[in-house]
Amino acid sequence: MKKINPFYFTIIMIAISIVGYFFITSFKKGGKNVKHHVNSFNYVIGTQTVGSKYKFTDKSMLVETALEIQKMGSNLLKFSMHPRYSSENYGLPHNDQITSLTKLATLEPSMKEVLDMDFKFYHIWTYGFSQYTPEPEGKKDDTAQIKFIDGFSEKYEKALYDELYEFTSYLLKTYNGTGKIFYLGNWEGDWHLRSDYDRTKPANPKTLEGMIKWAKIRQKAIDDAKKAVTHNDIEVYHYIEVNLVKKALDEPNAQVVANSIVNVVNPDYVSYSSYDATNPYKTEEKLKKNLQKALDYLESQLSPKTGLPEGKRVWIGEYGSPSISNSDESQNLRSIWTIKAALEWGTPFILYWEMYNNEINTNGEQVGYWLINDKGKKQPIWYTHNSFYKESKAFVEKYVKANGKSPSFNEFKKKALQFKSLNP
Repeated sequence: MKKINPFYFTIIMIAISIVGYFFITSFKKGGKNVKHHVNSFNYVIGTQTVGSKYKFTDKSMLVETALEIQKMGSNLLKFSMHPRYSSENYGLPHNDQITSLTKLATLEPSMKEVLDMDFKFYHIWTYGFSQYTPEPEGKKDDTAQIKFIDGFSEKYEKALYDELYEFTSYLLKTYNGTGKIFYLGNWEGDWHLRSDYDRTKPANPKTLEGMIKWAKIRQKAIDDAKKAVTHNDIEVYHYIEVNLVKKALDEPNAQVVANSIVNVVNPDYVSYSSYDATNPYKTEEKLKKNLQKALDYLESQLSPKTGLPEGKRVWIGEYGSPSISNSDESQNLRSIWTIKAALEWGTPFILYWEMYNNEINTNGEQVGYWLINDKGKKQPIWYTHNSFYKESKAFVEKYVKANGKSPSFNEFKKKALQFKSLNP
């Protein structure tokens, strides 16, 4: 056999390397890699499902609404996990064997199904079974799941830590390598601090002290589980949700969660149920000014923290304008005002309340916090979300093909503010 000239052999090998490089690069910029980037990108806007008053299929309400959220184009699901799974929240079958969050995740089929679904981001109102006292049948009593009212006893402290540590460990092990990100937090914390819903009263010092302990334990349980459990491409974070921010801005000496708990605990993130900064205002300019002022205030209550992704740590956990006091067009327009103001500020999430309405007034009328109404009609704000996702995914796909990576948050934000869906 004739020997190949070393010079020609070298040239051939270089050519093969170059072809291989371009083939691999081309593959990474297309096909599965592009799809992965598109599916896992944070598109910021989203919605949630808690306590809906209607459904249209034979699936459980939780699964039905999760599928509707997915069909709308979202890769984010916000829902609740706590002992009310079988009562007001989802009407799922009661199971006496479910005595913890981990058992709820494993033994309740609908819970397991949505956790296994192809969502990237999960926001979960998380309340331990170890903290729960059954409520009188047909009655709702928030103190049944909040055991720090007038102080937090040691037996509840340990039980809370153990249950949330176990649940976080379960998530890290079960969804290791999936790319999922879980944010575990609470519903409107200022109504936990003032469980009688009276914003005019001063905070009970013992309840305030108890809630600080409660939030610190939740943060520590999550942090400790993350240190103890080997994991990769899976994240779990802790957040505190606040809602009486305007009270803090108007009354500097008033004690609310933002200025009395967030600044002490320094959670991973803060969620803002933002009705007091959005719904009172009748123009886009005023809504933007007041919402961004509130977001600035919340950000000022946080201290620097290592181990978190770059970017803002305050998001919009709830916003919305009910149809009972707004036309469909007004509901959509006011939502766009909120999206644009929060997106411009840089919130990592802006979550609309909600997929199906959860409130009925004393006259039996749907209040209308919805994307799809009780007749199954998709509202204009549903189409805004759907169009936004289509524009967003087209932008991300084009960007990845051109650059081999996803756009930064700021690059996406700048482009998204120009989308037709936000500028009707």
